[in-house]
Amino acid sequence: MDKIELMVADIHAATQPSEAFSLILKEKEGDRYVPVIIGMSEARAILVELNQSPTHRPLTHELFASICDHFRCQLLEVNIVHYENGVYFADMVMKNADGTTFTIDSRPSDAIALALKAKVSFYMNADIFNTNSLQDQPEEFEEEDDDEYLSNDLLETAPEEQNDAFIEQKLLEMSNMELETLLEGAVASEDFELAEKIQQELDRRK
Repeated sequence: MDKIELMVADIHAATQPSEAFSLILKEKEGDRYVPVIIGMSEARAILVELNQSPTHRPLTHELFASICDHFRCQLLEVNIVHYENGVYFADMVMKNADGTTFTIDSRPSDAIALALKAKVSFYMNADIFNTNSLQDQPEEFEEEDDDEYLSNDLLETAPEEQNDAFIEQKLLEMSNMELETLLEGAVASEDFELAEKIQQELDRRK
């Protein structure tokens, strides 16, 4: 399979739906890019890895990585292999303790978060990339350096502040009903740091 190696160029809020974000995947050797719509939790996971932000409790991708380490299972690479009705599909190429390789079906956002954590490459099928890629950079980002993954204003704060600012801005845009639903999910997943931020925003609106 011909494939193109990618890098994360930016993450920014998508116009629709309100809880969505646009993950900008750019080819490493060229100027073309593909936007992929992802959810808030996936955007947060990718930001955590890009900015090396500490988390109080393991996020989902961190938990998966810990399980892999425990069972001596290694992520080798990520390939985005299919596109259908606006949805991308990825394969995680894994190697277990005896050296056997296998693939696991995944959403690109989850797989890329893991790839960033494991410091392995991620790719897209060349035919899919050539069909869906865009040439002109979106206004939200301009690449200045290959090592500068995120350049939008929201992420120009100090590293320890980047993830918090990103989440707090998103919470401001959500309705009370959306916040209450998100709060339930944060408590259920024991993400008490996020739950506290949501509750603070709800209290502020009273």
